[in-house]
Amino acid sequence: MKFYVSFLISTFISVAAFAGPFTNLDSLKSQLGFAKFYQAQNPGRKLKIAVFDKGFAGFQKEIGVSLPAGTRYIAGPVSAPTNNETEHGLRMAQILTAFMTNDMQASQWAPELTLYNVFGYSNFKAAIDDAIASKVDLILYSEVWQYGGNNDGKGFINKEVNRATSAGIIWVNAAGNFDLTTYNSTIQTIQDNWVRLPDQNNALAIRCEQNETKSCFLRVVLSWNDFKDNVDLGTKKDLDLVLTDDTLNVLQVGATKQSDDVNESRPGFSKYPREIIETQLSPGLYFLRVKNRSGNFAAQDSLRISIEPDNITMPSHSINESVLNPADNPTVIAVGASDFPMSSRSASSGKPDIFAPSRLQLQDGRTPFGSSNSAAIVAAGLGLLKSQQPKLGRADLLRIVKSAGAWNQSSNISLNVLGFRPTGPGCFVDMAYPNPPAYLRDVFNKGGVLVATTIGNRIIVPFDPITLASGLRRQLINDMIVALPQGGYAVYNRYAAIPAGAAEIFQRPIEAGLCRASSFPANGFYLP
Repeated sequence: MKFYVSFLISTFISVAAFAGPFTNLDSLKSQLGFAKFYQAQNPGRKLKIAVFDKGFAGFQKEIGVSLPAGTRYIAGPVSAPTNNETEHGLRMAQILTAFMTNDMQASQWAPELTLYNVFGYSNFKAAIDDAIASKVDLILYSEVWQYGGNNDGKGFINKEVNRATSAGIIWVNAAGNFDLTTYNSTIQTIQDNWVRLPDQNNALAIRCEQNETKSCFLRVVLSWNDFKDNVDLGTKKDLDLVLTDDTLNVLQVGATKQSDDVNESRPGFSKYPREIIETQLSPGLYFLRVKNRSGNFAAQDSLRISIEPDNITMPSHSINESVLNPADNPTVIAVGASDFPMSSRSASSGKPDIFAPSRLQLQDGRTPFGSSNSAAIVAAGLGLLKSQQPKLGRADLLRIVKSAGAWNQSSNISLNVLGFRPTGPGCFVDMAYPNPPAYLRDVFNKGGVLVATTIGNRIIVPFDPITLASGLRRQLINDMIVALPQGGYAVYNRYAAIPAGAAEIFQRPIEAGLCRASSFPANGFYLP
């Protein structure tokens, strides 16, 4: 069962004077129901919260400003590369702190905060060791791994996470933002040992879309389902990954030799069932091909190709099966972004568990979005609840969320109910709409995207549009939610005529999402 965050307990508006980077937090706090806590005493204790991330650039000057006084930083046993400086972890810690403490004004709720650098497996494992020893209450991890698991909640990354959750730690994990750039398949070997893929040239087509930088950074990971729970155990199953241009010229190859030697350290060899290609691309069409080098795959074996969506699209992406580990772990609380169509989801595992808004406004006018932000917001809400009642566990917290009454289930609507189809190959093609009229701006600001359907253009959203206004009620499951030219929303029978200029808004159906990244505002960007 999955739910969208619409409120936590109850609401009233607070006044904030935040020294941090965000400008629209008051409206989100009011919308989500955090404000009840800010004028109340904390009847419990200061919660111990850990933020796991691969970078916290600039955190020192924020301690006592947008982070609680006494915030600790643990670098881990292995130094991160000097070219890996990122403020992603700092932003997550700032979001969590801002929502828990009303921008440091309600200091009674401020957690004992520890920032852990978890770049690489060794640091990840060491951080879990320390969090368990320190009796941390809650871990926020707004990242996912593109390898290390078999898409089933297992593997050596999830084994480490299980140690934390078994110790009673609430683990909140971002779902990831790979829903339009993940391809899953069985491993069918054809002529010359190539693996069957869905597009022309027996390949997986990807495109670097035109953008302001005239370049795309490509990080593509091919993995296959032979990861063990023991990090020291390798594999003899071997696939290679090949990147070509649109004339099939080979640009780069991921071709390490897989080995099951527990002491494997030779150059060009790897114990793990994965290949990685990282490179810069110019706008245009490219192809990924996969070669079966070992010839020992069984009928039940499968592969996954995932790409970080930096202006890169994958027309033949898999539908609703893109949650990476450890967000696929059944013991974590996985959080998706309710306003970002690239937010990962999995129909088979029922992940994410919760959806929440993600669009935040920075002081410089930019608008970051994605499941990372959503996870930080949810972690703050669960942190407040657990501060009040420290004995609340994962099941308790989810039960409180479920019983709140104003949470919306994620999509269970079908194309058969909607009565129309996408015009793309199993997906909706987004349409340019640079200057929408005023009465549509609200829905676009909440993640709506104009798309083509078989009965004309409609607006797709990643949540049930019945929540756009209070008082809306459907009589039939297929009733339409319509934005009216004079402002506001109304419910219409599916077969009724709607006013001229009105626009139907529909929730993304279970069978089809967007074909590619939607037309976000020019100043919008996602936090991976």
